[in-house]
Amino acid sequence: MRKGKTYILAAVLLVAIVAFAGVLVACGGDDATTTESSSPTPQATSAADIAQQILGKAPSGLAAEIVNRGSVLVSTDANYAPQSSVNKETGDLEGFDIDTALAMGEALGLDIEFKKVQWETVIPGLQTGKWDVSIGSMTITPEREETVDFTEPYYYTSGQVFVKKGGPQITGVADLDGKSVGVGAATTYYDFLKSESTANVKTYPTDADAFPDLRNGNLDFVMTAGPTGQQAILEGQPFDFSGAPLYYEDLAFAINQGEGDWLQMLNYAVGMMHEDGTLTELSKKWYNGLDLTVKE
Repeated sequence: MRKGKTYILAAVLLVAIVAFAGVLVACGGDDATTTESSSPTPQATSAADIAQQILGKAPSGLAAEIVNRGSVLVSTDANYAPQSSVNKETGDLEGFDIDTALAMGEALGLDIEFKKVQWETVIPGLQTGKWDVSIGSMTITPEREETVDFTEPYYYTSGQVFVKKGGPQITGVADLDGKSVGVGAATTYYDFLKSESTANVKTYPTDADAFPDLRNGNLDFVMTAGPTGQQAILEGQPFDFSGAPLYYEDLAFAINQGEGDWLQMLNYAVGMMHEDGTLTELSKKWYNGLDLTVKE
């Protein structure tokens, strides 16, 4: 009897050992699966990580200051609907450029702080560090390229003449000779009219400020971006397009010269917003279904 009990005990122990070995093998199999599978690379979540991924190094210069601060100072002319204006009900800034700036901040992991400024002060403010970038529908011109650096264009628009409702339709810039034309100060419209016509050009702090004089008969025409005049018409102001656009413009973000890392980060954001359709969506939202991110 004692010997039989010994056999039974041995058999039980053997079963237990085999079972335990099976557990070890199973655990070892799970570990092997985890080791062999590759997890996706975590997406950068901080501004510093995003900058590192874009640049392949830690940012320097103004880019480093912005990343360390965690926010971007963006200049905007808040009297330039539908690009940038103040909502009369909420008091908040709104418009295509406002939404574009916010989308840029999201792409780079940065907060956005807007600075409401007069248009003529935008470039001097960039040069003296009062703000980090202009996202304000600035046209790329050779003259401006001497003082600021531009990103790749984020959209395109027309140089368009507007007239009081029922007024004359121009066939070209020559029809503006001797006429009074209102434009925003320090704009491409001013430069174009002074070089291509003998119009009596009157300047205003911003393009939209010329519209009351057009409505009251103190101006013959106003020249501005096509979407700006169109917005005024949609708001019920008594204006018409006068003739076809006189030209088209490439519009871009502008920064102070010599800030290569910051320019590369912004170009990354612009490229990403073109690629993923963000800019197209925003253009259609603010420009009545038109996609101005595609050049005519």
